[in-house]
Amino acid sequence: MIGFDAHKRVNGTKIHAVVNEQSAPVAVAIGPADQHEGKMLIPTMGAIRIEHRGRGRPRKNPKRVYGDTKYGMLLNRFYLDNKKIASQIPSTAKKRHRGRPRLFDKATYHKVRYTVERFFAWIENFRKLTTRYERLAETFSGLFHIACIMILWRVLR
Repeated sequence: MIGFDAHKRVNGTKIHAVVNEQSAPVAVAIGPADQHEGKMLIPTMGAIRIEHRGRGRPRKNPKRVYGDTKYGMLLNRFYLDNKKIASQIPSTAKKRHRGRPRLFDKATYHKVRYTVERFFAWIENFRKLTTRYERLAETFSGLFHIACIMILWRVLR
C-alpha cells in the first residue's frame, strides 16, 4: 500500500551532461541522487552523437573526454581505453600504481571545466529546474530537455 505522503519524499536527482567548447549540451542524462556519479559515464557516453562531416557514418565517440574526479573509476578508464578515447580525468589515488602514469594537463582541464560550469549556470537560470517541484521524473526530464533546447538555440543563434 502506498501512503498519501509519498509525494513529500521525492528522491533527489543528479544531472550528468556532456558539453562542447561553446557550452552547448551534446548529451544529457538524469540519474538518482543516491547513485555514484561515476556509474553514469557509460550510459551518457552512449547517448553522444557527433555531427557528420564528410562521407561515411557519423562518429559516436569523441576524441577526448574531460571529467570530474568522480568519473575516474577504474571501470570507466577501461571503457574509455577500449573505445580508444583519450581521457583527462584527475586521479584521486593516494598511492602510486605500477606502470606508466597517465598524463594530466591541468591548464586545459580548467578551461574545459569552465565550459561545463557555465552550462550548469545557464541551467540555473531556469528557476523551475533549480528547485525540483515536479513529482514525476518524466516531467522533470521533459522540462530539462526543453531548457537544453533553449540553450542550444541561444548558442547556435
